[in-house]
Amino acid sequence: MKIGIVGVHYGHISEMIRTTRTASNAEIVGIVEPDDTLYRQYNEESALTRYESLESMLSESRPEVVMEGLGHHEKLDVIKTCANAGVHVLLDKPLCRTIEEWHQIDQAITSGGIKLTMNFTSRSYPPFIALREAILAGELGEIVSLISTHPHKLYDSAPDFYFDPKRYVGTFNDVASHGIDQIRWLTGAECVGVHAYGTCMKHKAPRCFDMDHIQASYKLSSGAGAVITADWLTPEKSPSFGDTRFILMGTRGSAHLRAYADDGLLIVSDSKGAYEPEFSTKSHGNFIYNMIEAFEKEAENFISTNDVMAVAKATVMAEESARRGGEFLKIE
Repeated sequence: MKIGIVGVHYGHISEMIRTTRTASNAEIVGIVEPDDTLYRQYNEESALTRYESLESMLSESRPEVVMEGLGHHEKLDVIKTCANAGVHVLLDKPLCRTIEEWHQIDQAITSGGIKLTMNFTSRSYPPFIALREAILAGELGEIVSLISTHPHKLYDSAPDFYFDPKRYVGTFNDVASHGIDQIRWLTGAECVGVHAYGTCMKHKAPRCFDMDHIQASYKLSSGAGAVITADWLTPEKSPSFGDTRFILMGTRGSAHLRAYADDGLLIVSDSKGAYEPEFSTKSHGNFIYNMIEAFEKEAENFISTNDVMAVAKATVMAEESARRGGEFLKIE
């Protein structure tokens, strides 16, 4: 499969490129990156044909998939251009900044008949895999309540666009995308309504956020409720970038998960009592391989276009609710 790259200046693009280079049925056919230093960095391992624009790469090298490592404000035009050329897109999170942009993307991918997929890495992380296996086995019964926290550390190297509300998607949209994907993946339910509250109390100067902490409460289509927090409040001396906590309560059991800072999962169920399941040692990080296999069959990747769009709408609507002071908003 022919794969093009647009932007290597943000996100998880380095890992995406590394994995693509190890795929026997993938060929990187071009790169668009205006920064000479970054281009040389990715060109050292193997030669990459450089293009001045996405349009020229699409017309000359004809990739079947384009993967991006762009700033948040740069993604909309790339998706539209790829959709117009009939080229699928592999995205790093997040998708878009506003519900207006969401509708533009929805129209573009529908008209172009293309697929989107997104690098939601927690689906490949052992604690989340073990939790999902327990849920599918019925250990927790019907899920009633979910609480998920997503604190993050703000490094001095954070890009300038983080502090520009016209370019940054917002703290919740950026940080909690994984959390929304986790909730949908674990429960099979959709987010149908949200109200959220946000504030900025830490990062006020010299570089300030619109909101550096947002807490959102979702109504799910299953009747369950979910509370998610996202913030840039992790202390500088924390040994990890993030420290996700997840508490799930069901009709037959509960689960307490910690991931990234110190992995752990405690399950208490009516059938087995309290136990800590062993985590699989098998590699589940074959995202690129799975994507190529699916797209070659003209099928959706396991993280589908619908997944990408549903997560984006849920996070964008939470940001909008927070801007409106906590107004409850339906998610169609």
